Amino acid sequence: MTDPGRRRALADAFMIEFVGSTTWRAMLAVLEGAFPGLGMAAALSGRADEIRGMTDGLDRTASVKLGLPTWLDDAGMVFDLSAHLNARNAPRTPLRARPGQPRASRPYAGAFVIDTLDPLRYHRAVGGPRAPRDLPEDAALATPSDRAEDDSGVVIVANLTSAGVRVLDSLSLWRYAGRVVTSTLHEPSRPRTRGRARRALRALRRVVVIDPDLGVGVCLQTDAGHPPRCLLAFGVDRSDDAPPRFVRP
Repeated sequence: MTDPGRRRALADAFMIEFVGSTTWRAMLAVLEGAFPGLGMAAALSGRADEIRGMTDGLDRTASVKLGLPTWLDDAGMVFDLSAHLNARNAPRTPLRARPGQPRASRPYAGAFVIDTLDPLRYHRAVGGPRAPRDLPEDAALATPSDRAEDDSGVVIVANLTSAGVRVLDSLSLWRYAGRVVTSTLHEPSRPRTRGRARRALRALRRVVVIDPDLGVGVCLQTDAGHPPRCLLAFGVDRSDDAPPRFVRP
């Protein structure tokens, strides 16, 4: 990531694979519910090259648009949550201790959605079923093959401050997503669900976390052979009808 050319190539490759994928479509379905009335799905229904035209390279101006101090490290973008969380004094609340158990739903094959803020809300899937289907108890996500069209991802609706860290980098974001997925899919009273959670984590290639309160979304690429990389983020301004502006390394 220290080489600007290599960094651009990684971000380009991620966007080409991500835009239009099942995880992307699941993200649009969630954005329609998280930011109603803004026409998010219609604004982001273009092709990868059109979306790239809505993307800024990370600089001071782009960081201001996100509303979070943002910089680069060896694994992509890093976000400073200091203004929204005192990580040393705010105890981390276990997911299962919070009101309402998150539920995993699958609006499209190959991608699923977890809403930790309003677990009983179902997001209407754009161009798909009226509501995501609950993930069956013993369902396993398909393990990605070498085919380019294969995709396995999760879209999580959550407060980014729930990660419990002051500086959110790719590794801490991946760890937080893993806690959410495991807490949601694994039920201690049903031992078989432990395997389901493990299979889901192994199959994940893309993670999107959307924070409706901050109006921010962050996108993570995972690969068994490489560390997780945060290669895309976006900010949503509820007071503006303009589509979200994406930011990349």
